[in-house]
Amino acid sequence: MIFLYHARLVILSQPKTGTTALDNALAPRASITVNNPPQLKHMQYRKFMRFVAPWIKAQAGLDRADYEVVSVMREPVDWLGSWYRYRTRDALKDASNKKQRGNYTGNVSFEGFVQEVLKPKAERQSFAHLGSPCGVALKGNGGIGCDRIYPYEDLSGLYHLIEERTKKPVELAKMNVSPEGDMTLSPETRARLMEQWAFVFDLHSSLSRDGSLDARFKIAGDDGEDDEEAVVA
Repeated sequence: MIFLYHARLVILSQPKTGTTALDNALAPRASITVNNPPQLKHMQYRKFMRFVAPWIKAQAGLDRADYEVVSVMREPVDWLGSWYRYRTRDALKDASNKKQRGNYTGNVSFEGFVQEVLKPKAERQSFAHLGSPCGVALKGNGGIGCDRIYPYEDLSGLYHLIEERTKKPVELAKMNVSPEGDMTLSPETRARLMEQWAFVFDLHSSLSRDGSLDARFKIAGDDGEDDEEAVVA
């Protein structure tokens, strides 16, 4: 999460959307930047409103209407693929690493990984606890709380907004690049995913370069899951 006071802009960091590099690039011009722990870095909108928005009001005198809250969303299958590839890292094989134990995906196919994600939460293996591709943008009723969501596939609109409001260019360095991997999904598993994540796919397909949102996504939808699960490794 990052707060640009003069730009009147909050950027919530959705995992696996390149926001780590963006946060690092913007940190020198930010009033608030949170990089650790992951549970705070990837704070959801609902928790932002509960804990951070009142603090901004008390310290800076800004009501929620005085600034925009935005996030980034990646195409759902691609987002899952990034998590899958990221968790094939040899470092996660280390049995002595208790924090990461059970997160290794190098011994399962992408097909098997997605099938595990589709299981009820209580039945999944640890590596499949991922939250939602739009998890940080959700408010308490399952609708979208953010004012804008930018598509990961075209972030030019977000960069333009930041540059216009801060009067400085956005210069990014690549970070947390996932290894290559086979991302094949059977038609059956893809169909199950699209049915179970209908709200997520619908939301992503509606996104535009300027981040504007259809009003129907603000009301309610698939509440997703707490992304705190998804930020360990």
